[in-house]
Amino acid sequence: MFKSPQPSDTNPARPDTPPAPGIFRASAVVVLVRGRGDALEVYWVRRSDAVPAMPGFHAFIGGGVSAEDTALAAAMSPPQGDDAAAGADGFDAAQLRVLEACVIREAFEETGVLLGTGARTDPAALAAMRDRVLEGTTSFGALAREHGWGFEGGALRYIGRWTTPPFSTARFDSAFFLAEVPAQQEPTIIPGELASGEWIAPEVALARWKAGEAAFAAPILHVLLDLAGAASEGGDGFDAAVLERLRSAPRRAGQPVRRIELKWGIVLHPTKTRPLPPATHTNTYLVGDRGMALIDPGSAEPAELEPLYDLIDSLAADGRRVACILATHQHPDHIAGIEAVRARYSVPVLSHVESARAVRPDRTLEDGEIVALESDARDWSLRAIHTPGHTRGHLSFLHPGTGSLFTGDHIPGGNGSVIIDPPDGDMSEYLESLERLLAEPIETLFPGHGSPQGGAHRRIRAMIAHRLEREAKVLAALEGTSRSLPELVARAYADTPRELWGYAERSLLAHLLKLEREHRATRDGDRWCHA
Repeated sequence: MFKSPQPSDTNPARPDTPPAPGIFRASAVVVLVRGRGDALEVYWVRRSDAVPAMPGFHAFIGGGVSAEDTALAAAMSPPQGDDAAAGADGFDAAQLRVLEACVIREAFEETGVLLGTGARTDPAALAAMRDRVLEGTTSFGALAREHGWGFEGGALRYIGRWTTPPFSTARFDSAFFLAEVPAQQEPTIIPGELASGEWIAPEVALARWKAGEAAFAAPILHVLLDLAGAASEGGDGFDAAVLERLRSAPRRAGQPVRRIELKWGIVLHPTKTRPLPPATHTNTYLVGDRGMALIDPGSAEPAELEPLYDLIDSLAADGRRVACILATHQHPDHIAGIEAVRARYSVPVLSHVESARAVRPDRTLEDGEIVALESDARDWSLRAIHTPGHTRGHLSFLHPGTGSLFTGDHIPGGNGSVIIDPPDGDMSEYLESLERLLAEPIETLFPGHGSPQGGAHRRIRAMIAHRLEREAKVLAALEGTSRSLPELVARAYADTPRELWGYAERSLLAHLLKLEREHRATRDGDRWCHA
C-alpha cells in the first residue's frame, strides 16, 4: 500500500548529490501516462484525509522501498534502459533495479496495473490477484513466482531524483519513473489510504492548481509542467529531449531559487530555527499575487535570510512584491527575522496587541480584521482569527478563496501536538479556539512547523479528541493520593518519550489549571489531587 508521503522538492544543497544515509528513506514514484500529443493524460490520485502525511493532496503512485523489492529486483533481467541517466543522479545499477521493483509492486497494489513485464493477463484475473495481495493472503513477489512473471530492468523510464525539503520530519529520497499503461489495463483505486484516482490532462491539472482547487508537492508540479509542454509540442512519444527535460527538473526547480508553491499563490519557505523538538525549521509563507503577505520570518541569521531575500526577489520578477509582514505570535522562532525584513523592504508589521511587546508592530490586528492585499484575478485578502491557547495573542490567518489557514503554532503538521505553557498558554482557550475553527471554511492547513495538509476539519477534530483523551489520563493520574507534577507526568504521559517529559510537564500544568477552574482538580502547595 501507499507507505510514504510524496517527496516535496529538490535537495536544498545539490540535487546530484546522494542524500546522507539515515536522513532520507528510499522510495519510488511512477507517473502513469496514456495517449500522445494533445490527447496525453496522466493518472493522479488524491490522498485520503485520514493519512498522516499531506492528507487531501494530489500525488502520483509510489511508496517506500521494502525488503520484498530487493528480492524482486534480483530476479530482473539485465538492465537496458536509463542506467546512465540515473547514474548521473547518484543511483548505481543495483539501486535502480530495487527502485524499479518498488514502483512495479506499488503500481499493482495501488492501481491493479502490472508494469515491467510482457505477461498478458486477463484484467479480471489481475483484479482477483490484487485482492489476494491486499487481503494479505499472498505477496506480490509470491504472485510473480506463481505466474512466472519476468520483469525487465529498465522497462520503466527514469525521469529524475527528488528529495523532501526540511519542513517535513519524514523525508524521502525518491526516484521518479514514467510508464505507459499497458494495453487492456485500467488503473482503479480501492478507497483507503488513497481516496480517488483519475486520468487528467496535464494542463487541466495545472489549471485546477492555479484556481486553488488542488494542492500538490513540487515534483508533481514540475512533472505536470514538463508533460504539458511535451503535449503542446505534439509528437508520437517521449523522445530523448522530453525525458531529459523531466530528469533535469530537480535541478531547474532550484534555479534561480527554490520555490515550494503547494497551492498557486502560496509559497512555503522553510527556515532553520530553534523550535522545540522534533521540529528543526519554521515555515515562512509568502501569500498573494501582486501584493504578498510575509508570514512568520523566523530567523535573523544571515545564512537563512539570504535565501529568503533571493526568493522574494525572484517573485518580484513575476510582479509579486511583499506588502506586509504578519506575525502569528511572539515566539522567537516565528519573529526573529522581522526587523531585518522590515528594514530591507520598508513594509509594515502586523500582529495581535498581546504580541506587541516582542513584535513591535506598526499596526495591531483584532479578531476578524481583514488584511487587504493588492491582487489581480483573485481576492487574496486574509482574515485574522484570534486563536489564543498556545499564547494569548496567537493569530491564524484565513484565505477564504482557497480554504487555506496559516496556523502558526496553533495546529502543527503531521500528528504532532502543541505545548501549552502557562501562564501565556491556556488549555481552555486552546480547546475553544480549535472548536471555533470548525465553523470556518477551511480545507488546507499551512502550519508553522511540519507539512501542510488537507482534511482540515478532520485534523482539528483529531486534535480536540487528543487533548480530551490526555485530560482523561490526567484525571486518572489524580486518583488516590496527591502527587507532584513530576509524579503526574510519569503517570499521565507514560506514552511520551522520557526526554520530552520536561515539555510535557508544562502542558500537564495547563490541563490541571483547566481542571481546577472547572472544580475537578485541587492543589495543596505543589501537589495535586481530585477536587
